[in-house]
Amino acid sequence: MSYQVLARKWRPRVFREMVGQEHVLQALINALDHNRLHHAYLFTGTRGVGKTTIARILAKCLNCETGVSSEPCGQCSSCREIAEGRFVDLIEVDAASRTKVEDTRELLENVQYAPTRGRYKVYLIDEVHMLSNSSFNALLKTLEEPPPHVKFLLATTDPQKLPMTILSRCLQFNLKNMNPERIVQHLKFVLEQELVPYEDSALWHLGRAADGSMRDAMSLTDQAIAYGSGKITESEVSAMLGTIDQTAVYDVVTALASYDGRAVLAAVERMSEQAPDYASALAEMLAVLHRIAIAQALPEAVDNSHGDRERILQLSQQLPAEDVQLFYQTALLGRRDLPLAPDPRAGFEMVLLRMLAFKPQGVIDMPTQALPQSSTPIKPAAANPVAATVPPQVSAVPTPPVQAQQPVQPVAQPAAVVQSPAAPAINQASAPVAPVNAPVVTPQQVAPQAVAQLAMPEPPPFYGPYDNVPDDEYAEYAQAPAYYEAPAPASGVDEPKKSEAAQPPAAAILDSVFNSSAVPAAVPVPVVKPVVPEPVRAKPLRKVPYEQAGPQDWTEIYLGLGVTGILQSTVANCQLIGRQGNAFQFVLDEKNSTLFDVSHEKRLADLLTDYFTEAIRVSIQLGTVTAETPALMAIRLREERQLQAIDAIKNDPIVQQLISQFGATLREDTIQPVN
Repeated sequence: MSYQVLARKWRPRVFREMVGQEHVLQALINALDHNRLHHAYLFTGTRGVGKTTIARILAKCLNCETGVSSEPCGQCSSCREIAEGRFVDLIEVDAASRTKVEDTRELLENVQYAPTRGRYKVYLIDEVHMLSNSSFNALLKTLEEPPPHVKFLLATTDPQKLPMTILSRCLQFNLKNMNPERIVQHLKFVLEQELVPYEDSALWHLGRAADGSMRDAMSLTDQAIAYGSGKITESEVSAMLGTIDQTAVYDVVTALASYDGRAVLAAVERMSEQAPDYASALAEMLAVLHRIAIAQALPEAVDNSHGDRERILQLSQQLPAEDVQLFYQTALLGRRDLPLAPDPRAGFEMVLLRMLAFKPQGVIDMPTQALPQSSTPIKPAAANPVAATVPPQVSAVPTPPVQAQQPVQPVAQPAAVVQSPAAPAINQASAPVAPVNAPVVTPQQVAPQAVAQLAMPEPPPFYGPYDNVPDDEYAEYAQAPAYYEAPAPASGVDEPKKSEAAQPPAAAILDSVFNSSAVPAAVPVPVVKPVVPEPVRAKPLRKVPYEQAGPQDWTEIYLGLGVTGILQSTVANCQLIGRQGNAFQFVLDEKNSTLFDVSHEKRLADLLTDYFTEAIRVSIQLGTVTAETPALMAIRLREERQLQAIDAIKNDPIVQQLISQFGATLREDTIQPVN
């Protein structure tokens, strides 16, 4: 017996042997089992997805001698003849070779006659879009009202070319492309039955090369078996398909992750030994970068369609998300410009070097160690309106009185006082001279709080842990550390409250600066002892007990779950409406229904199980929320903090002085609350 190719040998004979297309099979099986049959069916889809196969199985179901059902026996004469292609009442027509109207009229001459052997006379017209307009017109009336013993099964790869009059008379089914996972799974089954040794990575190459067509995958498998002398290996399949070794692509991406130009060029050198198509290499890189970006956004969404899920997850940890986006955009534009390069390899290398050259630079890293102490007094920042009016010769930190033109002698001070170098002598020539038309500023116009701020040393950094601090939107649940006796206003301007004893000396300093023509050499200023800050920890979240958990505790439960990613957008817009034992019922705001996915119920149940250490079941329904969800709470807290910040700025004494005396205006849109 001659060899039969795999695509024909393993063609499905019943519906349960079909791979994929469940949405089509379910409708056909239910129609056959409940005797709700249409007179005309149209199957559309790309090549090799099962259009003709489903039509032949349907014809077998209609004419099986055991009766009309979704499970033909496969043993009767009708089933065998249909499987062998010699059933007299199954008329298969290739519309690509019979496009003329005369062929269609000849085909329809025998429609009115009863079937010879079967129960139905089935007309299977393949590539029906190739018929001429006259042929379609000749087919219209018969297709709309055929005799009860006639069924029309039409198949096409281009349904856009069919007239609407034909489409409206048929029950249309659109068959989907096969994904690589399903193709590889079916190829494993076939090769195990055929006793052909194979490598999994080689099957993934075949599954991707099939481009959604199961017939193409079977044909490529036949070719790979012949090429590999009875076995299928990755190296031989790559050589047969002319594809780039996936390892070379990963070497290039790994070199990019290390930001080493020498390693990148070395990886391209190794790739060039395979004489690759550099446009295909860029396409493979784009696919890898796309999957890395998905892994960074939602790791569980990364599929194993290439058999490399672990390596993708590893690269997603090495590359920053912004660099992945930069590399993807650069490769996308480089693929467009690659035909313009004088040499494909040179163009490919320039794309990779461009990725490294356009990486953002100049980002200042925050120092991790304390800066060395400088012996030079630090001048107050010019942005401080009060510090700008104080001459630089006046020391911000109070020191004991010294004589003019004399060297500074160290004076013992208490341990709580921060030492500061003494200021040199101030003479009349170095005293600031106000312009003639400049407004006269009195010490009473300067806020005493700012003077006390100048006298305060820099507070020590706070290194205490912040327990259970949520995102910025929920910052109201955490307390900010306080360094002084009075908390800072919500506007973020540090204005520690001065003590009453510090006010007269500060006023005396400013009075001597503004109102005297000759500034004294030294002004005795008492030492201001700063308040030792007490470490303030964030307010811990309350752990809701399992027995008492209810709808009123949902916001606190949500903050303790640690929800991230796309699931956070869904759960934050949910409201807990009820609970029955370990079953929690949620309602999702129907305005955010596009966020919902069935898998979110299982993932939320896992988070609640970890939170309560009890097995939890979750059901989410779309509807209207009647209470505050975590998302609405975040919006409310953000608005309240913004209003508090605006109110604090408006009531600030310095701001009020600037507005009243200089006609300043306050831009509320630039005010941002501190986190």
